[in-house]
Amino acid sequence: MRTKQAVAAVAALLALTATSCDDDGGQSESQSSQASTGKNGGQAGSGADGDGTAGTDGVEAQLAKVAGADELIRLISNVTTCEYASTEPKDTVFGDIDDSSSDSAVAEMSKTNAAWGIKERATCDGVDGSASNGHVLLVVSDMARFEAEFKARQEADLAAGEGDTRTRWFVGQNFAVRIYATDSDERDMLSLGTLGLNCAPNYAAPPNSTTQEALVDGCILTNFVDA
Repeated sequence: MRTKQAVAAVAALLALTATSCDDDGGQSESQSSQASTGKNGGQAGSGADGDGTAGTDGVEAQLAKVAGADELIRLISNVTTCEYASTEPKDTVFGDIDDSSSDSAVAEMSKTNAAWGIKERATCDGVDGSASNGHVLLVVSDMARFEAEFKARQEADLAAGEGDTRTRWFVGQNFAVRIYATDSDERDMLSLGTLGLNCAPNYAAPPNSTTQEALVDGCILTNFVDA
């Protein structure tokens, strides 16, 4: 399901911009300007204000980007089951983001989207063992805002004894995805031009993986996918 172009783009990205977890060294000054396109969409490239990539910088500006929710659905279909897709508000209430019940969350969705920097929401059915779950697909207008809200939520969950420190979200230049699928499918997300986002306090990926500081202090991007 992966394409040679996407694999090459991610490998080049990590070689140019990622730093080892056990290394205090700085970032590479050179960045790839090569765009990559997945089989069903998703293109890498530098962002500009107004195109849905506000807040991207550095390594994030080299990740894949999508034109909208429909293209994001097609992109995710490269690596995992993505059936019965929907962009309807009632179908896109996500516990990771929305605090309210389904009905009240829909009513408050515009405020929540503004707080998180979410431009569009979508979901589709995935497979996690024998259970069917909905993937969380977000087109993001401001990645720095999304990371800040995600960091606050992850820290609050951990402080309350909930959640965990696993890397479960994958981000592109202007989208964020949490898939409910197999470990193999999660690893394949890297082939689409994404990296894992983790903002857990004191989180450190294994030494043989690569990490890069994200836009928000205390968050990292990594190619490590927890098994």
